[in-house]
Amino acid sequence: MAPTVVWMPGGVRTEVHLTSAQSGGALCLLIDEPPAGWRLPPHRHMNEAETIHVLAGRFEMDIDGRRVALGAGDTAHVPVGCVHSGGNVGRETGRRVVIFSPAGVEGFFLEVGRAQRDEALDGAAVAAAARRWGWDFVTA
Repeated sequence: MAPTVVWMPGGVRTEVHLTSAQSGGALCLLIDEPPAGWRLPPHRHMNEAETIHVLAGRFEMDIDGRRVALGAGDTAHVPVGCVHSGGNVGRETGRRVVIFSPAGVEGFFLEVGRAQRDEALDGAAVAAAARRWGWDFVTA
């Protein structure tokens, strides 16, 4: 089955390959392409663990206060409730496999994502949706 492709805030092209319905709730699998300079602020997922496997590009992540550099072939795991942040520190668009377990948070991407790259996104609506889907953004 072909993935659902959406554009997320920051110009991140995201493919939703496997949903809760398809995995019996076990996991969801995304492939995303964060552009150079893209970053996510510190946050945690209250309902699921996140595993990130880098296919292309250079990324840095802070996971529970520990800085991790990731390149093609590297994998990082973020346990449920663990504060993490990070971004694409390379000069080109990266490509990553992102797995959330258990599934469900793909609903955030499907709700917020847009079919076209240049479709406007309302920042307040994105933040509200993130909170509904169990994202907790952490301020310093």
